[in-house]
Amino acid sequence: MSSLIKNMSFYTIGNILPQAAGFILLPIYSRYLTPADYGIVTSMQVLISVFGILFTLAIDKSVYRLYFDYKLEKDKKDFFGTVTISIIIISIFFLSLLFVFKDVIGLIFKSIEFSPYYIYAILTALVNVFVLIPKIYFQINEKANKYFYISTLQFLFTTGFVLWFVLGEKLGPDGMLKGQLFGNLILLPLIFYITYRIINFTFNFKMLKGILLYSLPVIPALLSSWVLTLSDRVFIERYFDLNDVGIYSIGYKIAGLVMIVTAAFDQAYNPIFYKLAGSTNQEKAKKQLVVYNDIYIVTLLLMVFFVSLFSKEVIQLLFDKQYLDAYKIVPFIALSYLIFQGGGLLNFMMYQEKKTVQVMYHVVSSAIVNIFLNFLLVPKYGAYGAAIATILSFMVLFIANYWYAKKCYFIPYNWPRITKIFLILFTIIILFQSVDTNIYLTLLIKSIISVAIGIVFLKKYYKQLQSVINTP
Repeated sequence: MSSLIKNMSFYTIGNILPQAAGFILLPIYSRYLTPADYGIVTSMQVLISVFGILFTLAIDKSVYRLYFDYKLEKDKKDFFGTVTISIIIISIFFLSLLFVFKDVIGLIFKSIEFSPYYIYAILTALVNVFVLIPKIYFQINEKANKYFYISTLQFLFTTGFVLWFVLGEKLGPDGMLKGQLFGNLILLPLIFYITYRIINFTFNFKMLKGILLYSLPVIPALLSSWVLTLSDRVFIERYFDLNDVGIYSIGYKIAGLVMIVTAAFDQAYNPIFYKLAGSTNQEKAKKQLVVYNDIYIVTLLLMVFFVSLFSKEVIQLLFDKQYLDAYKIVPFIALSYLIFQGGGLLNFMMYQEKKTVQVMYHVVSSAIVNIFLNFLLVPKYGAYGAAIATILSFMVLFIANYWYAKKCYFIPYNWPRITKIFLILFTIIILFQSVDTNIYLTLLIKSIISVAIGIVFLKKYYKQLQSVINTP
């Protein structure tokens, strides 16, 4: 079995377990949290991702590419030591700033108090930074099983505490955020032990210079990615209320099921892509990469199709009725994931040439477009406006990346096949959007169609899948 398939299996299970359990628990949470409560939680999760960028200054992103520049084990451990020490210093500095300027930070969401909600978000982001270090180490060294163990423990602890505080103590959004923080805190002793084993406590200024040259241009790109994917909650909360944020976020969460397989593929594919891109036999390497990319895009199309197709029935059967309108958002967000993830492959091609500055320009430009569209569409169309703004912004980003990637280490897409599959699948989704009949009959028909499409996919891609599986 190829390392891609083996590692992807671990990453998939590691991602599916928390995602699936989180999805299964969402209907339970919907009985204990109002849409406004859930709006608070997801708004703070938005901030956790932003604070995570500040606490690392994107240094963690440099590891995926620069680690392979070092051949000796000592140099690799020195490199990881420099990364770790730098992140500790940076995170302490920004942690202090966030509390010094808490009155300014608290203005991001006008209807959410800084204490305790922002505090939970800040501390959770800080702890997540330390958990990230060994996870990256295991990922780039293709030790997906160890990555899986850490992810599983992290999931079990956080879920356990969240259930205790939300269901047992009935603490509402406070309990959910507190549970996420406590679940990560209890994991820290193990994380510190693993970090101690995988690094040398060395601070190399020469290494740091190379890290910063690579990572600093990534920061605007990451912040702009946040604008593209998460800032819509800020606009919805500003022009409407937390109730709308909660309903929109549930739709976003369901659409996020698309990311389970695709995120696993990205994690497994990342080190493999750079190894192949740096190999001596480029003709063979590019043929392999074309196969990987083709299977990835088609799988992504299928995931978007299945999630969009069944979203209405899932919400009707499992969630409290006050969240029903969330299903209308799912196809829009799923489509945006399709564009975003499909374009993610282009980043590999540009990063191979270390074109981080160019990536930054593209993402920042797309984020500016996104802000403009949110200002234009959200006041008039609400959540639909936010979703459409996201789709259009991702399209701008994809076009810019595709144009520039052709000048780098370019791996072509099979556009005729992609277009054909896209039109077929999304025609089916549109047809079912206008159907309003018995829920169980609709489920049966959709299931039959989905099974048939899955069989056709396996038959069509059997040889390609076999070549991936048999590749060492």
